[in-house]
Amino acid sequence: MYRMIRIKKIFLDLDGPLLDGKERHYNCYRNILERFGFKPIDICEYWEKKRGMLNRKDLLDMSGAGIIYNDFLIAWLSMIESPGVLSLDKVQDGAVDCLRRWKKQGIELTLVTMRKNKQALEEQLELKGLRHFLDTVLVSDHANGGVGKANAVRNYFQERLNTDSALWIGDTEADWEAAKSLGCEVVLLSNGLRSEQFLKTLEGALVMPSIKSFCAEMS
Repeated sequence: MYRMIRIKKIFLDLDGPLLDGKERHYNCYRNILERFGFKPIDICEYWEKKRGMLNRKDLLDMSGAGIIYNDFLIAWLSMIESPGVLSLDKVQDGAVDCLRRWKKQGIELTLVTMRKNKQALEEQLELKGLRHFLDTVLVSDHANGGVGKANAVRNYFQERLNTDSALWIGDTEADWEAAKSLGCEVVLLSNGLRSEQFLKTLEGALVMPSIKSFCAEMS
């Protein structure tokens, strides 16, 4: 079990660990399908399939909408980080208390996310009451995966980076890859974009149900 007393820096993913984006993701998916005249699957099945890593094409095929794949992708990218749908995100239960506790302990908190719109991200963090807890907010391109997230950290901290006292908290294999690339410990939360079953296949990760449960375990 991790000893938080020696942790001086925490790298945090946003979507999953801190924010529940299920409503936002489903709203975009449903609106696009309905716009093109297709019937979406219900939200519970959608989220189960998404967490089970069903690819986008197969997900669309469930509604007979595979033929609009390219149009769907264009619409999705233009919508998924727009202010109207970002407002649908909910702060995960206990997330604010965890951030507040870690700040009081003097831990440096760095958000590392693959969001594309930095301005919209900063505005959302302010509106959700999270920004003032975060010392640094870093973004990396989704196409570069976990190594891209790790490189964003390296490029920002450079010689100040000491991963011996660092912890990465995320919810996907990209976060696991980032932590492994940096050589720091990693906690993966199973209430985000990946199932507990999948996360437990990633060697060396501590899998916990949520940020609240992890924070309680470490108190």
